Amino acid sequence: MTHAARSADTRARLLEAAVEVFAEEGFRGATIQRICKLAGANIAAAHYHFGDKEGLYAAVFEYAERNAAERTPAETAEGAGPEERLRAHVASFLSRLLDPGRPAWIARLLARELIDPTPALDRLVRRRMRANHEQLADIVRALLGPDATPEAVRLCTLSVISQCVFYRNSAAVVSRLYPEIVPAREVQRLADHVTRFSLAAMQGLARNGKDGS
Repeated sequence: MTHAARSADTRARLLEAAVEVFAEEGFRGATIQRICKLAGANIAAAHYHFGDKEGLYAAVFEYAERNAAERTPAETAEGAGPEERLRAHVASFLSRLLDPGRPAWIARLLARELIDPTPALDRLVRRRMRANHEQLADIVRALLGPDATPEAVRLCTLSVISQCVFYRNSAAVVSRLYPEIVPAREVQRLADHVTRFSLAAMQGLARNGKDGS
């Protein structure tokens, strides 16, 4: 193995270990020492590739996002109608939150950030979350119609997101209340339900001329 290949392998092992440790311990609880031990790498290698713990943490978010994006369904083509676009958006979001193939590290990392924010959350909002919100808001605006107020669009957008996040944050409770429902195994069924429920609500608001506030 060449030096470049060994270096790339070490970096990948550090990222894999760091995603797991940061997701379990949070930024403040995690240590470079534990990450390096899990990765089978030395501390000098971690500093070489990432500078410091904050640099490694930032790289972990990028790595987790990229990994999640590779595993989620492709978005619907631009020419699709708003109903189809909503279904695709919800399915993609739920797939990232409830990824059944491996632990949903990005969701766990984000949950940690919401409890105990670091500068990584500001970067995540700027780089990814704002664009996702704007994309969903564009779909919601099309569904509500031209008379929808910005407040109605904003609240309906947050309502769709909240339904999806509920199944991530409350999966353990849902499975205990309803043993037949295991969210991670039923992404598509949940996506269908959230889409139908949201469409009915927004169509009702549009039909009745309500502003959604």
